[in-house]
Amino acid sequence: MARPNFEVGFFYFLKSSRPSKFTTILRAAFLLGCLALFAFASNAFSQAVSGGWLWQNPLPQGNPLYSIHFAKDKLRGLAVGSDGTILRTTDGGFRWEKVETSAKVALSAVFVLDKENAVAVGARGTILRSTDGGKKWQNVVTDVREHFYSLAFAPDARTGYISGSNGSLLKTIDGGETWTALKSGVSSHLLKVSVLDERIAAASGTAGVVLITEDGGATWTQTAHCDGAIVSGTVLLKNGTFLAAGYGGCVERSTNFGKTWGRIDIFTKADLLAASFAPDSPQGVITDANGTIWLTGDAGITWVPFAVRTNPRIVDAYFGDTFTGWAVGDNGLILRTDDSGYSWQRLSEGGREDVNDIAFQTDDIGIAVGSNGRIWLTNDGGRAWLSAYSETSVNLNSVAFYDGQRGWAAGDDGTILRTINGGASWGKGETHVKQDLTSIYFITERTGFAVGENGIILRTDSAGAYWEQQESGTRLWLEDVKFFDEKRGVAVGDRGVIVTTVDGGLSWQKVKTNVRENLYSVSFYGDKTGFAVGENGIILRTDDGGQTWKDQESPTSNSLFAVTYFNEKNAVAVGELGTVVMTENAGANWSATASFTGKLLQAIVYRGGTNVWAAGRGGMIVKRVEPLAAGSYSPAKLPPTLRTRPRLDAKPRKPVITLTDDGDIPAALPPKKDQ
Repeated sequence: MARPNFEVGFFYFLKSSRPSKFTTILRAAFLLGCLALFAFASNAFSQAVSGGWLWQNPLPQGNPLYSIHFAKDKLRGLAVGSDGTILRTTDGGFRWEKVETSAKVALSAVFVLDKENAVAVGARGTILRSTDGGKKWQNVVTDVREHFYSLAFAPDARTGYISGSNGSLLKTIDGGETWTALKSGVSSHLLKVSVLDERIAAASGTAGVVLITEDGGATWTQTAHCDGAIVSGTVLLKNGTFLAAGYGGCVERSTNFGKTWGRIDIFTKADLLAASFAPDSPQGVITDANGTIWLTGDAGITWVPFAVRTNPRIVDAYFGDTFTGWAVGDNGLILRTDDSGYSWQRLSEGGREDVNDIAFQTDDIGIAVGSNGRIWLTNDGGRAWLSAYSETSVNLNSVAFYDGQRGWAAGDDGTILRTINGGASWGKGETHVKQDLTSIYFITERTGFAVGENGIILRTDSAGAYWEQQESGTRLWLEDVKFFDEKRGVAVGDRGVIVTTVDGGLSWQKVKTNVRENLYSVSFYGDKTGFAVGENGIILRTDDGGQTWKDQESPTSNSLFAVTYFNEKNAVAVGELGTVVMTENAGANWSATASFTGKLLQAIVYRGGTNVWAAGRGGMIVKRVEPLAAGSYSPAKLPPTLRTRPRLDAKPRKPVITLTDDGDIPAALPPKKDQ
């Protein structure tokens, strides 16, 4: 099991107890260290470039979004999220552009004051201000270095508050130009702040804390709620009705400006993440961690649950009027409602299923496989991805092609799929096993191997139609397998296990490494030199075809899930928290490139120049817009016996079975203008 990792101030990524890299579960929990805050064409979005990488899926980008807010015209809006993400729209959210700023920390909240002015806050005391509708942003300097979680302004658009870690509160009276620190009287993390007018505001957070001020922040009254659970949001209505929502399905309500409170039972134990009401209206919504949206039409007395297709984690919502609202969440998801929250449609585009592996036969023709049986094809270098029918709903963990037409995919429950038309259609191979398979590799058009759970190794000599199990000599998970020729191969796996064969897999021998970290990927250039990468950033090198291995000095402690060796001197590996590490001297030194995302990367393809793709969690597929390395691309050298096989060229293809419904939330369409 890989170690936990933190994205500063916001998300805690925890590995499942199941060791396979493909079954890693991302869990979010509110708070610093455990904080869980929370049929368009692609030309509907400007290209989002981050750190030299271009988002291809989802669009406009796939980093988590934590906050969304609109001007009163309901056209100009902003959304913010992890890794300094700022998105801007001027048409109600139907088209978005990514705004580049110097801030690379997670941004947790944004507030649009009017058509031109906006403020955003985030980790490490970050306050940003825009005076041109969100096109450019300036840093607002304060002496406070806490993580800021929430931001809200009064109707006068001059009086505003920021809440943050360790009870931090700040106030502005000039529209966000300057901020003054306030004394909250608590040390709890204040995750949400709400403002009724120039004098009345509320803040809530951990340990069930709710603070209320009636004198413009000079003094705060503290009350305890939700039996000490996190209070994730508060709503203040003009008639004196206050609402507090929190973890464990807690909703509490006051009708006298917070003087006394009563519990409202909404019959759920799910953690409530966000609460939002339409302006001057008793209509509101609460989102929960199970992907349900709760609606009220009577100022919170009664609540009715509504399921959103795919059950997305929605961490913030905002209503511009009684009917029109927006919401954001994980994997860059942006939603819109035009019927008071009864139904929601996607403003973002592209699938959000995990991409577990990706392969390109040419610079234009590629394929990706992922969770829930998803297969995607591209004929244009990833600018557009088409869903292909796979006949399965299990996770597909690995994909391999022998040439441009013949390919295979391996997944959970012993699933192996095969194609003879470049991925346009797929059929199942017979494995007669139920173990999860994590990697597949073919050395000829007929002979291939698959490895996975409990040390299982499968071999086929029938082009993947039928498979036979072979004894590996280990019961540890095997995560990746590569072969040099029909006889010699290497497989790596958990707790540092490495097994090799010299007789085509009839027998396998363990290699002593003195390594205890899980190894997730192996790659060779030629039949002697190779790298294996894995848990805690471990990098191993071999110069004798996998018989002996030496530990390399790694520039990261983040787990690495994929490595590719693309010429005699250059290799690249990717992993947790968007980690990308490279060597340009055959492993003598490794260096980490600047991070462009906090998401987990688990596949990398390198074809030279800007033809470099990385893929990972939440449907993430990105492509380089500038060369990743100075070294040119040269395919790994193969023994002559394998080069004489007839190879079929890759050709553009489309799925044989068209998926008219990909199971996702329906795409939003711009409202028709009155004639």
